[in-house]
Amino acid sequence: MAWAGRTVPDGASDSAWVPRGQGGDGLGGDGLGLFLGRLRRHWFLAAFLFLASVGASVAAAFLLPSYWRVEVLVMPVSKSGAGFSNLDLGSASGLLGGLGGLGGVAGLLGKSSSSNEDEAMAVLGSRELFDTYATQQDLLPILFASKWDAAAKQWKVPADEVPTLRRGFKLFNRSIRDITLDRRSGIVTLAITWKDRDLAVRWARDLIAATNAQLRDRALADANRNLAYLRTAMANAQKEGNSNALNAALVSAYERTLQNYMYATGQTEFAFRIIDPPTVPDVRERVWPNRPLFLALGVILGALLAAGGAHLRGRAVGRR
Repeated sequence: MAWAGRTVPDGASDSAWVPRGQGGDGLGGDGLGLFLGRLRRHWFLAAFLFLASVGASVAAAFLLPSYWRVEVLVMPVSKSGAGFSNLDLGSASGLLGGLGGLGGVAGLLGKSSSSNEDEAMAVLGSRELFDTYATQQDLLPILFASKWDAAAKQWKVPADEVPTLRRGFKLFNRSIRDITLDRRSGIVTLAITWKDRDLAVRWARDLIAATNAQLRDRALADANRNLAYLRTAMANAQKEGNSNALNAALVSAYERTLQNYMYATGQTEFAFRIIDPPTVPDVRERVWPNRPLFLALGVILGALLAAGGAHLRGRAVGRR
């Protein structure tokens, strides 16, 4: 039998046969038509999944704690700019290196400004600086607030689960503090990301101040020790009648160390000079959660869930 130029296979009746490309529901028999048919038949399920996904993303965007990023720009202080470049470090180091017990002094006098800057960067990101500051400011209850009972002022977790300074440093270094160096300009950016904007500003300022204080105290201690060594060396050189070259080198080393001591005494920004101090960010400047991004992800996920749910529901019904 022929219909519209096509031959109906033997054994098939007119009522059972439909043209190719047509499904039983009048839609295209290809994959897209089948999918649209299932989506139309199960629109309620698709709408429920879509709205649930969007609603969940919006709820998460508004219920999750907000975090803000605070930045402070600093420039490492070069000790070579303190007026200590007049000493011939090569000859002084050679002469001092021959004196027993003064080799360390010669090495310190010849320390380059880049090594001082590297030391400042290392101290800023060090565990020692964090441990000292966290102990002074009692940061662990703030960093692990969910495990701390503020009313009873004690930890809510068993003793073996109480946060330690080591765990606090890992959290602080991984998720809260970020240190970047612009190799071209030499500017260092210290960023603090936290849910309390005022506290983030204070932490940023305090960490720079603590780094300056720690390196300044080290420099003063080193200078005091080196001055004592050099006084003894000069006294011994005069008694033993050593060469004028050695005496001149000792005097130059003493003057340089004294200058270092005076510089450290009067310089509060010893390691880092603040270029742009931290300020409290605006409420709308939150970095987490990104509410427009959450909404967009909710729409995309909702569309995928709606399509997948309707398709699976249609397949399940078709198998019955």
